[in-house]
Amino acid sequence: MDWKDLWASLPSEVRQQFDSQAQITEFKRGDLVYRQGDQPKGIYFVMQGLVGLVLIGQVSGKEHLLRFFREGQFFGHRALFSDEGYHGSTVALEPTVLKLVPKSLVISAIAKHPQLLMDVARVLSKELRRCENHQVMILENQILVRTAQAVVYLKELHPGHNWTRQEIANFCASTVSTIIKALAELEQSGLIKQQGRSIEILNREGLVALQDRSEL
Repeated sequence: MDWKDLWASLPSEVRQQFDSQAQITEFKRGDLVYRQGDQPKGIYFVMQGLVGLVLIGQVSGKEHLLRFFREGQFFGHRALFSDEGYHGSTVALEPTVLKLVPKSLVISAIAKHPQLLMDVARVLSKELRRCENHQVMILENQILVRTAQAVVYLKELHPGHNWTRQEIANFCASTVSTIIKALAELEQSGLIKQQGRSIEILNREGLVALQDRSEL
């Protein structure tokens, strides 16, 4: 469910409250929205831009990109409803505009309109399915989506750096040979162009969209 679907399901008075009390914030590329371990402030709705969810591995200490949030999507709700700190950090990958609906307002709306719990349950159920699909993808060694995500994330946050295949493999928790094959497949699909260590993104939206297809 994207945020427009969720918004449309809200009673009119709740939508008015959310609109009047929401905080609109602009982020530059590379800005952190929140850090891993921070306490949840509310639900973030992506009005414009692209946000990456990043987790630092507890054992390896390496940075792992978990997923993207694009215009029309929302995030931050899992930590809010579980009353836990954020399990990862979120960073703007391009100029981004977010609408933050405060935690107190969300909790109050659900208390007054219990039917909203069904929408929340639906969202969380879909996310559980996505996590299970992602786990299967890892078990089956389907590295293409993670490589595409890594290319977008690394190139946009560090555009001047020519990433080695070893660096990309480390980021994806994979092997160099597997990353070379995945990059070759992305190039054959017309999504990227390689020249030596240099990787040029030809179809950014196509790379991002691979994630969506993996979640079906």
